[in-house]
Amino acid sequence: MISKISVIVPCFNEGQTIQQNITKIHTYLQSHFEAFEIIAVNDGSKDNTISELQKTQSQLPLIIVNNAINEGKGKAVKDGFLKAQYDIAMFVDADLGIPIEELEKFIQAINDGYDIAIASRFVPGLKIKEPVSWHRKIMERVFRILRKIILGNWKIEDTQCGFKVFRREAAQKIFKRATVNRFAFDAEVIFLAKIAGYKIKELPITLQNPKSSHVRIILDPINMIISLIQIRLKHLKGLYK
Repeated sequence: MISKISVIVPCFNEGQTIQQNITKIHTYLQSHFEAFEIIAVNDGSKDNTISELQKTQSQLPLIIVNNAINEGKGKAVKDGFLKAQYDIAMFVDADLGIPIEELEKFIQAINDGYDIAIASRFVPGLKIKEPVSWHRKIMERVFRILRKIILGNWKIEDTQCGFKVFRREAAQKIFKRATVNRFAFDAEVIFLAKIAGYKIKELPITLQNPKSSHVRIILDPINMIISLIQIRLKHLKGLYK
């Protein structure tokens, strides 16, 4: 049974809520695991995120990785995973759009023999507390179709939720090969996992959809599509080996 876990929290301009959300994560882990570590990666925030993380660190155990320049969520997540020490590692969005309490069923999937357990909005059982905006919904569905066409992962319904749990051995191999720094990094990570033969379990979650978002409606979808094409080209050229 799993008793130790590393939790990576990528942070970008989360100063208003990061202290309370890290505290929520800590409280949950403290009551469910024998040992754990929380690794917060500041991705060049322009607000008071780093000072809020430092305040939190003075009150509870917290590892802070401070990247002075904004390089993207994918880079922040990768930096966190490569520092993780426990055999099970995960990342969760700093806004807790998917509550940390969902973790129990993900751990069960790992106990059942899966290498990776990922949150999904497109499998039966999804609960939505706060609906996403109509333009975000369109963007999500278009990206999902393009991702399946370009990368060919037809059996994986959703790669983009910010709640994924890995066996550390799988995470280390995948993230050492990962190259995408921004929002399409999830698609690359799952693509790498599939071509490596890792067993992946998609699980429904409770989705709270915070009203604020760091996604840029025009620029980010364009960048994500370009990234999908680059992932496919890198694979065809054998650059992931």
